[in-house]
Formats: sequence, structure tokens, C-alpha cells
Amino acid sequence: MTSHWAYDLFPRIAVPRLPGSRAVSRVEELVTERLRALGYEVRHQIFQTAPNSLRGAAVGSAGLGCCALILSLPLVLPFPGWGVALTGAALLAMVGLLAAGVARQLVWADKSVVTATNVFGTSGREPRFWLVAHSDSKGQRLSLRGRVMASMSLGLGAGGLVVLLALRVAGPLPVAAVAPWIVLTLAGGAAMAGPVLVGSSPGAVDNASGIIAALVAAEGLRDRSDIGVLITAAEEYGMEGARAWTQLDVASGSFVNFDGIDSIGVVNVMSHSPRTGATREADREAAMRLRVSISERLAEAGYAVRRSRLPLGVFVDGSVLAGGGLGGITVSRGNWTTLGVVHTARDTVERTDPKSAIDIGRIVAEAVPALFG
Repeated sequence: MTSHWAYDLFPRIAVPRLPGSRAVSRVEELVTERLRALGYEVRHQIFQTAPNSLRGAAVGSAGLGCCALILSLPLVLPFPGWGVALTGAALLAMVGLLAAGVARQLVWADKSVVTATNVFGTSGREPRFWLVAHSDSKGQRLSLRGRVMASMSLGLGAGGLVVLLALRVAGPLPVAAVAPWIVLTLAGGAAMAGPVLVGSSPGAVDNASGIIAALVAAEGLRDRSDIGVLITAAEEYGMEGARAWTQLDVASGSFVNFDGIDSIGVVNVMSHSPRTGATREADREAAMRLRVSISERLAEAGYAVRRSRLPLGVFVDGSVLAGGGLGGITVSRGNWTTLGVVHTARDTVERTDPKSAIDIGRIVAEAVPALFG
């Protein structure tokens, strides 16, 4: 029975597993064994990666905080207006370039490169539909909830700074008008500028649950010849596994990405429209059909469902896959409490249950024949 192996596998994969670690390699081995037992032909894509995107975000956040501090006085004191505006614009541009340089490893002597492995299985001919989840977990100084709040603060503050610089051309601004945006930028920048990794997390919700959902759906669809299963590596380093996989010839079609399925809260169904490729219109329509069909089936099964957008500061493999020309959806479940434990040591099997992941995997498997024939 599905529930038997899924309940057994869940605690075995919900262990701290940073990209490149022996623990994540063991999880990949367990996934490989399960897929082969279901009859899938399994392949591995090995690549090198490092947390450059995380470092770029930290550097950019710190830089924006510094910009806010530097500009706080020129915005309110009687300096030449155009000089203040141009200086501020130059500082912001320099921060952006520096952050981009770190993210692309053009700036930073990185000595923490690791070897990561995407695991993907196919059931016959070229897949039309992919079941996706990521294998790794991470621990950070801020929970995902904290990062969402810090990102909102930083985004609002930085946007306010740009507006203030434009208004500053006409003359000095009142302290009361400047102070809130400076505080927002400083608070968000300070929160986001800490160490990119602080230990690890068992990652029960993020994303052992997603692996279970993908494997359950793979079991339900194993008799089809157009199904692929993709378990990406290094998602927590900035979706590096998905980015590497989109360079392969097999990267086409539609997908459901399972990422963070808690046993509480609302099921979020988020669509990703393809941004490249000649067939993007058909894939965009397929993504919308997926979103509607799976949302309706989840609601019929008794789940509260919300069709939503990704929160500010949250990134998933689905966004990268859409950038590579695929259309699909990301399915998650949780609430504000869930966001408070993700990326922390509190994301354990003791506080969640894989039943929701099993249910969602089954529902997706039931929806596919109606959508893809």
C-alpha cells in the first residue's frame, strides 16, 4: 500500500541534508531505489554548485541598508538636489552590480563548491508531464517567515528611497517623510544580511513532504509512458538544480512542483507560465488547466484551497522551470506557523504528518489522465 512505504520513507528522508552532503546523497539513493521499483528508468545529472545566489542576496541587502544610512542626512540637509539624486542613484546601482557579481561568482573567492546530483526518471517516450520536488534542506538565521517579512521591509524601503531621491531634486525633504523609509530599509537590510547558512534543518515540510507527494503521484502514474519524475538538487542554493536540468534535452512539457506540504493550513496552488519557447502559449494554457483542475479536486477532497502568487522573498523551482520553457504549477500547504519553522531546526517529523502529501500526490495522479489523455 502507498501509505505503508510513504510513512516509512518520510522520516528516513527528513534529516538535515545540505547540498553536497552525505545525507542528501543517501536521500537521492532512496529516491532512486523507489523510482526503479516503480519501473522508471532513472538517470543522474551531476553538477558543481555553491550558495552564490544566497551570498549575492546577503551582499545586496547589506548594501541597501548602507545606502539608506549614507543618504539619510543628504536627503534632509540643504545639499544640491541633483547632486544628492545622482549620488544616490550611483550608490544603488553599485550595490546592484556588486550583488549581481557575487551571485554570478564574478566577485568572491568561493571555496565552498560542492557536487550535487539531480535525479530524474522516465517511464518511456519523451515525457509530457513532470512531477518535481527538491531533495535538499537548509538552516538559516531567519525562518522563511522572517525572510518574507524582511524582504517586504527591504523592498518597501528601497522603493521609497528611489522615490525620495526623485523628490529630493526639488529641495531638502522633511525628516518625517524620510525616516520611515530609512528605518524600513535598514531593518530589512540588517535582517537579510546575516550568514547565508546556519547549520541545517531536518526539512520535514521543506521538502521531504514534497518528495513523498511526487513519489506517490509517480506510483499512481507508473503505467503511463509520458511521465517524468524530477528530484532536483541544490534548490536551497538558489534553484541551481532546476537551472542545470533545464539545459538538458528532456526539459520540456508541463509540471507539478511539490514544495512544502504541511499537515495544517491552506493548500496553495501557484501557476508558472513559460517565458521562452515557441510552444509557450500552449504550455501556458496547460498550466492554467492544471491549476484549475487540481484546485477543484483538492477542494472536493475537503482541503481549503487558495490560488495564489509566491510571497515576496520566496523562490521555488517552478519559477526556474518556467524560465526554461515549461509550464506548470507549484503546490504547497501551510500557514503563518509553517513559515515560522521552515529553514529552522524545528521543521521536524514530530510536528507534521505526511498524510497531506500522500493525498495531494494521489489527487495529482488522478487529474493527469483527464488533462493529458
